[in-house]
Amino acid sequence: MQLGEIGEQAVPFISISDAGKPPGAMIFGMRQAAVVQLGLFIAQLINATYNVLAEHMLTKDGADPIVFSVYRDLLAAPILHGGAWMLDGLMTPQREDIPRIVLQGFLGVFCNQILFLVGLHLTNANTASIVNLLLPVFAACLSLFFGMDTFRWTTVIGLVMAVGGALVMKAGGGSSTESPNFTLGVAVVALGSFTSACYYIIQKKSLSKYPPVSVTAWEYWVGFGFMLLAGLLFVEHTGRWALSPNAMIALLFSVFFNSVIKYALTAYCNKHVGAVILTVWATLVPVLTVTLSFIFLGTPLQWRYFGTVPIIAGTFLVTKGRAEAQRRREDAPDE
Repeated sequence: MQLGEIGEQAVPFISISDAGKPPGAMIFGMRQAAVVQLGLFIAQLINATYNVLAEHMLTKDGADPIVFSVYRDLLAAPILHGGAWMLDGLMTPQREDIPRIVLQGFLGVFCNQILFLVGLHLTNANTASIVNLLLPVFAACLSLFFGMDTFRWTTVIGLVMAVGGALVMKAGGGSSTESPNFTLGVAVVALGSFTSACYYIIQKKSLSKYPPVSVTAWEYWVGFGFMLLAGLLFVEHTGRWALSPNAMIALLFSVFFNSVIKYALTAYCNKHVGAVILTVWATLVPVLTVTLSFIFLGTPLQWRYFGTVPIIAGTFLVTKGRAEAQRRREDAPDE
């Protein structure tokens, strides 16, 4: 079993994720806070890779977004459940928590996946990426509204820098051709960003009681149920259930990386940081997408890529501000 250390005592890795140890806890020889930041970076790297695959192997082949998501959730749910069984043992949520788990699965799996893919189909990858930058803004507003975070100017400035830098990077990129349902597509992607922000806020209570991988596995079974129902209701032609070879490549990546690894990593990080930090890292996706395109596709660099500077600075500012606030709370004398 994988081990981590707290002081001189070695403890199972899973106990660290379950017990809510302080940021100074050691995992794989690294401080827990560093592991969380690394996990957030890997999650956004997966998002960037999936965006490239979705544009070049999924939308161009005309794959039905509902059918694709049904297959994705059908394959990912048992893998996540098996991983949860090995890490956490056979667990089931308490009866009073089931409605919340169902809501998490509906918002975080079903709505998150289907709304983004439908919005991508109605607009284009560039527009969908821009609108999706509303996610950290929604998360910040919801965190303040529900009293889960306090107002800090560093958060506001960092969000403006990160989102503004991402907008600069996306300016002039992608196709400017608008489909007849372009406005509807923008609204669909924006709604998806809002549901994702709600999901991260609601999920935190479940993560305070259960291990992250188990929570993710339960959510995925719920999401699969909603997705399958949508497929049976709205996919009329049986031929739409067949996927092209390119779509199969995107499917395999989305199952093992986007669903299993990214969702589990995000849940683990959501357990240890606020929703604002969790979502502001999403502004790094354009940076990573550009980097991957430059390295593997030979895409030339352009002036708009200077937007990486405020993105990285804004992400650092939000993260640093939250960490300093956390340290002040921990150092404050008990009354």
